[in-house]
Amino acid sequence: MSKLPRLLITAAAMALALPAVAQDIVVTGKPLTETAANLEDCLKRKCPPNEDIAATLAHAENLFMSGDYKTAQRTLHASLGRNRKHGEGYPMEVSDLFRANGRVAEHMGEGREYQLSTLDMRNTLKKGFGADDFRTLVAEIEVGDSRAKLGYPEEAEKIYRDVEKRALAAKQYRVAGFARFRLATVARGRFDAEPTSPNRKELDKRLAVLTDTPLPGGEEFVLAAKVLRARTDRKHGAGASTDELVKEFAAKGGVDRPVLLYSEPLSRIDLGSQTQADGDSARPSWTRISTNRYGQWVDVGFWIGADGKVTEAEILRSSGDDAWAKPVLGNITRRVYAPLKTGGDNSPGFYMIERYTLTARVVDGETGTRLRTREATPRIERLDLTQDNYEAPPKAEKAEGA
Repeated sequence: MSKLPRLLITAAAMALALPAVAQDIVVTGKPLTETAANLEDCLKRKCPPNEDIAATLAHAENLFMSGDYKTAQRTLHASLGRNRKHGEGYPMEVSDLFRANGRVAEHMGEGREYQLSTLDMRNTLKKGFGADDFRTLVAEIEVGDSRAKLGYPEEAEKIYRDVEKRALAAKQYRVAGFARFRLATVARGRFDAEPTSPNRKELDKRLAVLTDTPLPGGEEFVLAAKVLRARTDRKHGAGASTDELVKEFAAKGGVDRPVLLYSEPLSRIDLGSQTQADGDSARPSWTRISTNRYGQWVDVGFWIGADGKVTEAEILRSSGDDAWAKPVLGNITRRVYAPLKTGGDNSPGFYMIERYTLTARVVDGETGTRLRTREATPRIERLDLTQDNYEAPPKAEKAEGA
């Protein structure tokens, strides 16, 4: 393929405000040996930075897909060492390199590196295109996303408000709509954590801004806001808004790509409590998983039928013991998607593949020494690996990964 790999570098473009944006499962379609040879050949002939970065991303993505996160990270680090100085001449390419490094860092529990890579990505675009270019403004939203994900929603909210203001001044209305949607997600997080009347009113206020006064060119955020409201209502025991959305989509003939209307929060997985049920006294506790078994991953495949229901969720590949992923399968099965368009061809629906990584954040100074440790409570990172055509792979069989 001529275009750059997208799995690790897909930007937080406006479409990410809408559910379930598809990405390739294997973008290059080449084996590891070939992408490794391509990168080596590029370096031997002293290829220009854009070719170096393209070869790096192709190989790093292949390594990530195979489950070799550490080598993927080393490959990206080496390329950053060679190419970060070329940011002014190749701002898009170098920013993609930083973004990919941040994505891998997320799955490895490297919160600080994820944060710094996101900032470097934004700074590269800012220097290359200016502070008010839409690419820079979207990157600012990604910086806000990183702060929210790392546990600083107030900082994220400040960033989103600043982007909204600057985007409106620059007449970048879709970016402003995206920032408004992110502000609504912050309010949703507060309401979920503390479902009080003031928090609900603030959430409703922010959603109303999106649904009642959409910005020019940002009409898709009306749908995004309706979906966010439905997810929130359903989580708190009210399913009427979800039912209305399903009827609305059905009346329009269905959707031609997956639109997730509701997904339950992934419950805490306490493998220690599964010991007796599973008959395995050697199953590790959460703490032992987070310190000794981080980096385990599974690829989950499932069908979305014409009625929006999920069927045949199964683990296609895993890096080892996948008992920790059982709640993930249950969570996926209980999702609610919008009804699909039907062309009378008896299509089975959309086939989705998602990567889940069991990890725990790295923390410094927690033991009073310089030793780096991991948080006791693990987390699960998710990445969409779905093919563009939504078809099942030729052999969607469970296989052990690297």
